[in-house]
Amino acid sequence: MNKSTRFVLPVSSFRHVETPFLKQGYRDYIAVVDVRDLPDLSAWRKINVRDPKLSGAVPKAIRESVHDNPELFVFLNRGIVLAAESVSFNNQTSQLTLTLADPDLHGLLDGGHTYNILLEERETLQEPQYVKLEILEGFKQEEIPTLVDARNTSNQVRDQSLMNLQGEFEKLKRALALHHYSGLIAYKEHELLDDGGSKPIDVREVIAILTCFDRAYFSERVHPINAYRSKSACLQHFSDHKANYEKIYTLASDILELYDHVQLMLPDLYNRVRGKSGEVAGGKFGKLTGVTTYDGKRRAQLLFIGQESKYGVPAGFVYPVLAAFRALLVEKSGRYAWGKGVDPLTLLKGQLGETLADTIGNFALDARNPSKTGKSPLVWQACYQAAQVAYLSRS
Repeated sequence: MNKSTRFVLPVSSFRHVETPFLKQGYRDYIAVVDVRDLPDLSAWRKINVRDPKLSGAVPKAIRESVHDNPELFVFLNRGIVLAAESVSFNNQTSQLTLTLADPDLHGLLDGGHTYNILLEERETLQEPQYVKLEILEGFKQEEIPTLVDARNTSNQVRDQSLMNLQGEFEKLKRALALHHYSGLIAYKEHELLDDGGSKPIDVREVIAILTCFDRAYFSERVHPINAYRSKSACLQHFSDHKANYEKIYTLASDILELYDHVQLMLPDLYNRVRGKSGEVAGGKFGKLTGVTTYDGKRRAQLLFIGQESKYGVPAGFVYPVLAAFRALLVEKSGRYAWGKGVDPLTLLKGQLGETLADTIGNFALDARNPSKTGKSPLVWQACYQAAQVAYLSRS
């Protein structure tokens, strides 16, 4: 006989979802839980046959969402689903009690990627973070596999898979073919590496990064905020303006590597410029809301440059800085080049990098929310103007 386990945890909200099937014993509950209060389900993972990996495009997207959207994560993420023997809620203490009795019947049913990543990241969070917890009760042994299969299977063919099938990424593939990371890019759903792991770079991320440099569409007043805000919108933009991206392909590798260099260098640039003003001592970048400082063996993986960083830098900081370098582009024979022979990486390492880091830092300190920083037109405008001034001042 299996030994029952009781989990008691505080919740921010709890409700029973009424259905017509109460007489059959089926019940569905929804709770909102602080990720720091998630129970230890290590002994209750048998019913979900998939072994969620912590690398690949899906885990990466979840990890970024945890830090970039602290106030929206509970709405953006589908949450975690459990099957339980019984559920009770104390209105006086706002405590939820879950009883799990049989590992073949109860435990983590869906949301394994989310659960694993939240356990990893919760110690680095500076603000409370919440996740939806759905609990199913009253389902029989033979019904659990059907539930697991349905919750873990998506019938939707994503846009990038259809676009890949139609050959719309072929020119991009050729532009990146000689670079070490070309084999890490997933151009369709569920694309695997030779070792069976998921390819860690989503083509939508590549398209979003390149969208920052669509000089034919965006201007010194209109900025590609959707590059940060919506990967699906960037994919649609790519589909609608393919000729614009063909101008960018000659610089695609420079741009992708610059994206990683911004993440790698922004912490030191910020600390350096703040230190010059006497405002802060070194190391304060890690105190900005949304920044993750990794200890021990864990590091942020920068796949385009093949390096690691001790800091997880929110995308809301990175994209406005990256897009500022659009000001350096000139068109030659229908293709973009860096104007005046400038090297963007050299500029990033110098005064321009410090100015951009200081700009992002000022907005980040004020907003205390990396998502707000990344969506602010004022941030994008200020960064672009800084790069524009640096470029125009060069002989």
